[in-house]
Amino acid sequence: MVTVTIDGIECQVAEGLNLVEAALTAGVEIPTFCYHPGLSIVGQCRICFVEIEGMPRLVTACSTPVNDGMVVHTASERVHEAREAVMEFLLANHPLDCPVCDQAGECFLQDFSMDHGADTTHMVDVKRTNKGYEQRNIGPHVVQNQNRCIHCTRCVRFTREISETHDLSLKSRGNHTYIDTFDGEPLDNPWSACVADVCPVGALTVREFRFRARVWHLKEDKSVCPGCSIGCAISVGHLNNTVHRFTPRANKEINGWWMCDHGRFLAELINERQVDSPLTRKGNE
Repeated sequence: MVTVTIDGIECQVAEGLNLVEAALTAGVEIPTFCYHPGLSIVGQCRICFVEIEGMPRLVTACSTPVNDGMVVHTASERVHEAREAVMEFLLANHPLDCPVCDQAGECFLQDFSMDHGADTTHMVDVKRTNKGYEQRNIGPHVVQNQNRCIHCTRCVRFTREISETHDLSLKSRGNHTYIDTFDGEPLDNPWSACVADVCPVGALTVREFRFRARVWHLKEDKSVCPGCSIGCAISVGHLNNTVHRFTPRANKEINGWWMCDHGRFLAELINERQVDSPLTRKGNE
């Protein structure tokens, strides 16, 4: 264990832990887009900048391990200015369609723009658009809107590291980079809908849940997936006695941060079950 001080709070954390996770032990949440605890670290979104005493430059918290005696500032003026700049660049091409975006209420970009963004912008150029990629089915369960993508590569890393199917990849370069399926094949692996879970914005959404309910109206209850004997931890989203979705609930020992499509879409069958009277068997059924 090592001792670190984060925003004036001294805490002991495991040696080698990154600053994002270490800050959580002190009750400090550092904003992240590209970082996910179940995926490799790439440090490319830069929203997690923090200031460390004794270091001349700001560092990315996700890729910086703790050291004994480290003193970290996550809300200094330098950090605030850096995060404002990052948010301005991310929003330079992002469409302002929050009212019609199915990710509204669960969007990292929406939340962080309020907490860390500026109320003005220097951008005067026309926003980049991806014609033909605004709303397309890239698989049986996932809908893509490339205009909303912030190139965090979470979805790409998921298909490389977790599903190991390599369905998604980055194509083109620079400002024209976009997410696409490999060789035009559909995103159709047993965990395909998880790419929508890891997407921090509304670029990838689950077709079965789109526009069924606003997430702030849903009630979320903890449960266990009924799909098999593994017992994946899930959250059941329901409204007015109707189940609208199953989503994975983090449980490192059982399912990590994921759940398979088979279990996820059993939510569609829950509403068809007769629960107010006993089932009866007919004939040899």
